[in-house]
Amino acid sequence: MSSDFSLEQLLAELGHEDAPVEFDWNAPEAGQYAPSIQPGVYEFIPSLRSDAGVGGFDKVVVDGHKHLQAILDFDVIVPGKDNAKVTYQRVSTYKHEKVAISSMGEFLRSVGLHTQIPERPSYEDITRVLMSSNGHARGRGEAAWRFYCKTHGLTISTSPRKRKGIKDEAWPKDASGNLEPSVVCPKCAAANPATPKSYGQVEFIRYFSQKPESAASATS
Repeated sequence: MSSDFSLEQLLAELGHEDAPVEFDWNAPEAGQYAPSIQPGVYEFIPSLRSDAGVGGFDKVVVDGHKHLQAILDFDVIVPGKDNAKVTYQRVSTYKHEKVAISSMGEFLRSVGLHTQIPERPSYEDITRVLMSSNGHARGRGEAAWRFYCKTHGLTISTSPRKRKGIKDEAWPKDASGNLEPSVVCPKCAAANPATPKSYGQVEFIRYFSQKPESAASATS
């Protein structure tokens, strides 16, 4: 049904609005979501992700050797707010020669399950304790934001890694020193200034032993 209200009248009416038309042409594209938590240290309750790998377990191959990997979702405890869901967190038994413990070892110690397996556990021992404590254990770790550009093999992180062979870009901050909500690969932006920005993914990068007051409830 047509309207007697002309386009000229419509534009004249809109012309009285004070707010100018603004577009952020570099805004993240539709379908992307901002991280559910800010970078920092949090307590969490982990659960194996049943639809990933084999019931939440998979393998990771490093230098031709296979290592056990667990894929987990974390129910993250955010003080003063509702719990936040952080998905697809991965820990594995692979240990780099320059670190003292694997991410799997850090994780098991954090959630208090290291006391329930032998000193030199088998993969069966590890899968058993993870399945038996699924959704009940509590751990503590540090979360970071990371964005990876596949085109240039470049990672931008709030906790950049800087070691031989790996050098991440630091996550940018605004004039007030706050983290920018989204980023763009600098090499992509140099080639095309209109490259859309992207949100980072939440990744727990290290795990800590429990605080004494949390230990009693770790496996309750």
